[in-house]
Amino acid sequence: MMASYGDTSDMIYFADLMEDIEKVIMHHIHDQQYTSALDTLRKRRSPELFYKYTPTLMKYIPRNTVEVLEQFGRSLDPKRLLPSFIHCKTLDQKEQALRYLQFVVFSTKCKDEAIHNFLLSLVVQQDDEGLLLDFLDKTDANVDRKYALRLCSEHRKWKACCYIYTKMGLYEEAVKLALTKLGNVHEAEKTAVEAQSYCSLEQQEMIKKLWLMIARHVVEEEKDIKRVMDVINRAEEVLKIEDILPFFNDFFYIDDFKDAICKSLEIYNQNINQLNDDMKDATDSAERIHNDISNLKRKNCVVESSKNCYLCDIPLLTRSFYVFPCSHMFHTACLVKEITGYLSKRKAEEVSKIYKVLLNLKDEDQTRTESYRRAKLQLDEIIAEECLMCGEYMIQSIDTPSFLETRRNLKSSDWSGLDSVHVSPFLFIEF
Repeated sequence: MMASYGDTSDMIYFADLMEDIEKVIMHHIHDQQYTSALDTLRKRRSPELFYKYTPTLMKYIPRNTVEVLEQFGRSLDPKRLLPSFIHCKTLDQKEQALRYLQFVVFSTKCKDEAIHNFLLSLVVQQDDEGLLLDFLDKTDANVDRKYALRLCSEHRKWKACCYIYTKMGLYEEAVKLALTKLGNVHEAEKTAVEAQSYCSLEQQEMIKKLWLMIARHVVEEEKDIKRVMDVINRAEEVLKIEDILPFFNDFFYIDDFKDAICKSLEIYNQNINQLNDDMKDATDSAERIHNDISNLKRKNCVVESSKNCYLCDIPLLTRSFYVFPCSHMFHTACLVKEITGYLSKRKAEEVSKIYKVLLNLKDEDQTRTESYRRAKLQLDEIIAEECLMCGEYMIQSIDTPSFLETRRNLKSSDWSGLDSVHVSPFLFIEF
């Protein structure tokens, strides 16, 4: 009734008493009294009303609105205020939106990706690319890099694109962009140096490729021979003079490269001498190993008749046996039976097959049968590779019960029948 009779002051007073704040704000906005509407919002401190009317207030009084928003600080959710800034079109509106979002990001320490991405969309429109680089450096962890790269590319902010490529580990793209779009060798060198400090030794080929791209650009585009030497020196031995020679034409003066070429030749001479020394050491080492193997084949030992097998405790000389360099002695049948329990199924079957071949050949002249010697050698390679008591088999048996069901089912007679006596994994003695 008051509004219909034009009693505006009493209507506002009554609505205020009834706490119908939205009615008061709508009246002020209808009368284009935006400052009064903002004062009412500030006094009532209702976040929901801020979210509802900030878009309208930003359109007409952006500076005053942002000042009030900053006063509320963390009391307001900046994500719900984003629609208020999306439709900012005038320069003043965009500046104030930028101001508030910078306040949210740097003062209230907001980490929300959506806020950072929208702020990036405003910063990228600024003429000063230094502001954009500074923003990316401070907020890199909270910005979608792919979105940032697309925005910077659309606005032709090539330095920022190089920065983002570098942060993404795409160093080749960063160097290529610095050379082709910026024509800035210094920026490309900066990227290569950063890649060199972060990459591992396995990525040295990629580092060399970056410096080659820079050197090639200097040679072919700038045609600055002296600058090439600066590139080689800054590459810190990743790049050598011989690496860039293919980029030059067939006829050019080498005066600027004389010292570098001489130094390179000296290094090659030193490397050749070092390789010769290494080859001589390797040859001597191989000869010593060959002599050791030859001596080991001729090694023998004396086995006393009182010695027993370490596994069955039966006199050792009653059947074929093995003697290891560590002085442990085993009957062949006992050793095969014990080691089979530690072998894989395939290896165990292979041992069984070889042993059957030896049993079938035992009645023949063993010294003349090539098949027997070959089968015996194959068996030795498996069961005599290392001592049962000193090698890995002992380590594997730490958590193994003393008696296994599979071993109880084996008969020692299945493994008897060999007539040869073997001393050490490498020495074989026939009786």
